[in-house]
Amino acid sequence: MRHGAWIGWTQSWSVVLLLGTGEVRADLAKQHLAYERLILPGGRAALMGGAYTALSSDPSGILYNPAGSVFSQESEISLNTWSQFRSQAVYREAVRGRDFEENSNTRFGGFTGGLFQRKPFTLGYVITTLDKRDINQDDYFFDLSNAEGEVRNFTRIHQESNSYDLFGGSLAVAIGKSWGLGAVVFFYDRSIEAMDYQQVEYNGGQVLVQETKIKVGNQGFLGTLGLSYRGPELSLGLSVKAGHSVTNRGLVNLNSVTHPYDSAVPTVVSLSSNQHDEDEELIPTNSRLGLAWYPNSFFLLSLDVHYSSPLRSYNGTPDREETWNAALGLEIGWSAFKVLGGIFTNHSLFPDIDEEQNGQQLVHLDYLGTSGGLAFLNKSFDIYLGYVQQRGQGRSQIIADSDEIQDVDAILENYVASWNFKLR
Repeated sequence: MRHGAWIGWTQSWSVVLLLGTGEVRADLAKQHLAYERLILPGGRAALMGGAYTALSSDPSGILYNPAGSVFSQESEISLNTWSQFRSQAVYREAVRGRDFEENSNTRFGGFTGGLFQRKPFTLGYVITTLDKRDINQDDYFFDLSNAEGEVRNFTRIHQESNSYDLFGGSLAVAIGKSWGLGAVVFFYDRSIEAMDYQQVEYNGGQVLVQETKIKVGNQGFLGTLGLSYRGPELSLGLSVKAGHSVTNRGLVNLNSVTHPYDSAVPTVVSLSSNQHDEDEELIPTNSRLGLAWYPNSFFLLSLDVHYSSPLRSYNGTPDREETWNAALGLEIGWSAFKVLGGIFTNHSLFPDIDEEQNGQQLVHLDYLGTSGGLAFLNKSFDIYLGYVQQRGQGRSQIIADSDEIQDVDAILENYVASWNFKLR
């Protein structure tokens, strides 16, 4: 890291802020929009790796395919009263061979929902949290170099709070004994608050301090249509979540102090924006196709394929790439006791690092997830206990105005406890 790169970094941030706050919001908030499966909602659905589009006959199924609720055996209420979610991302050799590490560990109630049957109709509701992280990085790097003009000490403090919540109601109708058609409308609230502080001390006396604060909220509506078929040994499911525009509201503050070599007078930049606007931030269209096979009451195998359409963005966030994901779930056991497991992918919707650009402030991670747990079932309620893990690998450019690319390793862990209460 040479001092010229860091001066360029300060100038580039100042220019962006003077032109408008959209790109600055994107720099810090874009990873919040990169994944569909940070948390798998529900009990049975989560422990089967999200391979639930062809099943979806409990309240959590509303999120995968609202049509499946017509095959519920009775009205019921579901609760995810315990969800412990941990995330970690390690940016390899980000500063002179030394790593950055970001960590988060949160506990929250991840899901509640209900189904109420009035044949041929089934009404449902769901309240769920799909992202809840408090990310923290606090790194100090000393004695990096003794060469004149090179960086001697470097500090980066990054704190970030993310949340993504859905509130929705569904309606499904049975078409004969084997088919169901359903729809759900969600109001969603997605928000991020972040602070990024960087301090650079050079051999020779120069000091650069930069602090950026950001607060962004997205509110809007999601609509999903679903179709479901249930046979004696085989079931099929199809659901489509339509893409749409959302409302963004942002607040940005920048404070920068540059102390040049040849002057005792520092350069101070202090800018802020409290701009409330409506950007054309679009959510991609997502389609799910599911197949489940259950030759007997002891064995069930379920497969999901998930497609996210490409999308070009014009408000500073990265374009969304055409993305495919898949999930395979297994359930074995007797009527009162089941063992569940799953494997699934969670690919980034954002493009990979462009090696011909610098200062992209972009992280591209592709995750591979596994899940497993136990179910205890009786006439009055069901209990699901289990664990979901995702491991990701990818690349980033985490240092602003630098062309260096870091390898990134990441992990997401979620401990789940879920109850389904059957209303008779």
